[in-house]
Amino acid sequence: MYKELKYYLIVFLLICGVFTGCSNHGTVAIQNSSQKKETTNTKKTRRIVVFVCGQVKKPGVYEFDSDERIVAAIKAAGGLTKKAAVESVNQAEEMKDGQQIYIPSVSHKKNAKGDQTPQGTDSGKVNINSASKEELMTLTGIGAAKAEDILSYRQEKGSFQKIQDIMKIQGIKEGVYNKIKDKITV
Repeated sequence: MYKELKYYLIVFLLICGVFTGCSNHGTVAIQNSSQKKETTNTKKTRRIVVFVCGQVKKPGVYEFDSDERIVAAIKAAGGLTKKAAVESVNQAEEMKDGQQIYIPSVSHKKNAKGDQTPQGTDSGKVNINSASKEELMTLTGIGAAKAEDILSYRQEKGSFQKIQDIMKIQGIKEGVYNKIKDKITV
């Protein structure tokens, strides 16, 4: 009799499990799969392409998720060389599609402070797409505020396509442009 009772108890528990536990488990599984679909649909990240050059071991064009930082680009480019001026680049800054990430050398940085050929220059001209705030401030009529505006513009809208585009910066009109047009490049 004890064996029969044990047998009926096991059958009863199995039947209860089938009608209660399995149906709930099935519902949970369906909800979880739809939640996973939602998560994967919202998780799609945009890819961006950047050019890393200057004092990195492997300069080149690299692709990243849009939410990655400059430090990832430097790492992908093999890291910094011994000559790199580490403090001249904000490695915590988010990257933008089409951005050029230029890592200057320490000697190039010193030249810029000595009012010789500034970093981010080409034939003595300041490259408005890669120059630092300090380099931009070497231009006539460009103070700290306008240099910051130029950096913000580059970060938000990307590179300048032609030197005349610098007049898109508030406070830089034809007068300032005419003073600096022979000293800048893109």
